[in-house]
Amino acid sequence: MFASDLDGTLFPNTSLRAASGCLERTRHLLDALSKAGCPTCYVSGRYLDLAREGLADFGLPEPTWWICNVGTEIYDAAGRLDRTWERRLGPPLDREGLWRSLAPVSRLAPQEPAKQGPHKFSFYYPEALDEELRAELVSRVSECGSGLMLVTSFEEATGRALLDVLPDGAGKAKALGHVAASYGLAPGRVFFAGDSGNDLDVFTLGCCGMLVGNTPEAVRRDARRLRARNPAVRIFVAKASYGDGIIEGLSHYGLRLPEFPEVAAKSGPGGRS
Repeated sequence: MFASDLDGTLFPNTSLRAASGCLERTRHLLDALSKAGCPTCYVSGRYLDLAREGLADFGLPEPTWWICNVGTEIYDAAGRLDRTWERRLGPPLDREGLWRSLAPVSRLAPQEPAKQGPHKFSFYYPEALDEELRAELVSRVSECGSGLMLVTSFEEATGRALLDVLPDGAGKAKALGHVAASYGLAPGRVFFAGDSGNDLDVFTLGCCGMLVGNTPEAVRRDARRLRARNPAVRIFVAKASYGDGIIEGLSHYGLRLPEFPEVAAKSGPGGRS
């Protein structure tokens, strides 16, 4: 199974420009995977409609599966919600109780209603979190009961932190494991590409994991710490960015790649080491 994050991974929408022909090569790769019968899964913090909107903006093909809202929702190609996964996550979050606990944190603000979900309560913080503030937030979430976790990432375009409170049975890793299990696939038969902090838990699945070349240094540092704690975790870091980095990662893990359009011969590496 092929799986990838969207923003900053499949979508070249960070401050670093994609190399010439990158999107064409990305489309060609995804089309080739589909023709070969390989299931594809797009894994995103976006809700489904916004994820599809981004896909249309960049002209990329639809996947076999969608994992949305940071692993709290799974949809098939027709947009049907996986009710088995929804039931596994239990009752909706107590949003009122969580907000009572978190509201005293200055400058923390809930995200727009469309970006919330029954099992996802999301917030903005206007700058990157330091360790002390993150520890305080984790403590405040835990006061609302066991079985919850805080997932954080950084939005490069705005310079703000994105925070998601989820059931601890959710998250990108567990959702992707659920989809892979429906095919009888062991984690080692799953490839996953990412670029942000909320992608790192997927690598604990035991998949063929990678970070694209445009991954921020803070995420690379956290990935190194993760690998140091668990040497079985596989994380290849590409030199090229976006889809070109994904192609580099697939080659690293031994996938025989298709011939790419002629534009590939005219393009140099797209990323930074």
